[in-house]
Amino acid sequence: MINLEDYTKSDWTIILNDRVITKFTIHEGSKLIIGRGTDADVIIDNTAISRHHSSIELRDGRHYLADLNSTNGTTVNGKKIKSKVPITEKDTILIGKFSLTQSKVTEKEESSSYATSMDIDEETVFVSSPKVAQQQAAQKSSPSQSDENFTLHVIEGTAAPSSIPLAGKSSIKIGKEPSCDIIIKGWFVAKVQCYIVSKKNKYHIIPQRSWANTKLNDVIIKQERLLRKGDIIEIKNVKIRFS
Repeated sequence: MINLEDYTKSDWTIILNDRVITKFTIHEGSKLIIGRGTDADVIIDNTAISRHHSSIELRDGRHYLADLNSTNGTTVNGKKIKSKVPITEKDTILIGKFSLTQSKVTEKEESSSYATSMDIDEETVFVSSPKVAQQQAAQKSSPSQSDENFTLHVIEGTAAPSSIPLAGKSSIKIGKEPSCDIIIKGWFVAKVQCYIVSKKNKYHIIPQRSWANTKLNDVIIKQERLLRKGDIIEIKNVKIRFS
């Protein structure tokens, strides 16, 4: 039996170094922007990706890919593209250094949003799917933990700024690179040390690979942890209260 739904949507996976970075779904008649910018539909927070890097479109059951004047380019089967070109599941597609492949996505996977660390000399990647962006927009109009106007306060050591509200923000970067929302200078602090991410109406801390430890309430953490009011995040000699 022909499943008409197969012609009205498709599922895609973005991969780096054999690691799944994110998965997303595109529907018939729509076009999604892939890029580093916060207004992109599929966000890859990585300096190798341009703010608006590529677009993928599904029209009349066919897929089309275009490069949006990106710095590092978009290639199909080894050839850089500029204008819109048709693509199929058999094509080898690279968005910068990230592979894009057609896949099958379960509802649970489709709603995922997470940060993943790579090798220490690589850039950290934060990604979110279009469905997550829609959920976050809906959360703004419904009661949630993020409606409690939580704030990150630097209570010990030197970091800038010393306080940052979380209301309306889906993610916060903490580290030493200038693009971070809270900048902590010093040897061994990573470019991006950790993320504070809003997921399912709650805030989570996601540590990244670094020579310096990320601690939560005096305990070194290597995996994602749920944040609770009053928790203390510690990076070297800097302490930040989630309150």
